[in-house]
Amino acid sequence: MNWSHLSNNMIKRLYIILKLTGIWWLFNAPYAFLAVNILAAPDVASVHTIVILGIVLLPFVAVPTTVAALAIARRYVKGDDAFPFFKAFWNYYKREYVKSMVLGCLNAIVLIVFYLALRYYAGLSSPLAIVFYVLVILTPFFFLYVYSFLVDQELPLKAYLYNTIFLLLMHPLNTILMILNVLVAAYILWVALPPLLIFILPGLSVLIVTYFYQKSMGVEIKKQEIRL
Repeated sequence: MNWSHLSNNMIKRLYIILKLTGIWWLFNAPYAFLAVNILAAPDVASVHTIVILGIVLLPFVAVPTTVAALAIARRYVKGDDAFPFFKAFWNYYKREYVKSMVLGCLNAIVLIVFYLALRYYAGLSSPLAIVFYVLVILTPFFFLYVYSFLVDQELPLKAYLYNTIFLLLMHPLNTILMILNVLVAAYILWVALPPLLIFILPGLSVLIVTYFYQKSMGVEIKKQEIRL
């Protein structure tokens, strides 16, 4: 085994992750402010208010940034790393802002409904509370696939949702592995050193999602080619 080659590849991938994470946080600066406020929150009610505010900001801040990060990750996963990083990110951000904002509004509405339902049923029915807790966790993964479609194909807005449902259901193993990879990575980073979640997880997550999205799409493309 060529250890020098292996170490160079690991350093290169870590550098890509750090770049993606860095620019993601740069464009998500308001969330750093909200995080500080959560740490300084005097009571649980204040925390819930800040969480709702964070969800409301999703379509205008976090979603467009995540879409641009997924577009950059797509190029890296395809083996293209010879491009001006910041310029490419900014171009994707501007180009997809309106569509990502519209889809982000739907994302925020779904999350708010599930989150409020979770709070409501938390004191009434444990089984229902667990259901909505799971839905709150799974919703971001669903929309990450929606945003992956957005940077990959030009489609009507409804088609992004329909195609995402189709892709997730047709490739359940990839869907499960994608979710497990992100959750396990988050757990390992938390156990190893919690600050690593801030510096590594955002960039690593978009790469993981992009990898499994491309893997599922590759199978569907081959199916289409066989039919033709």
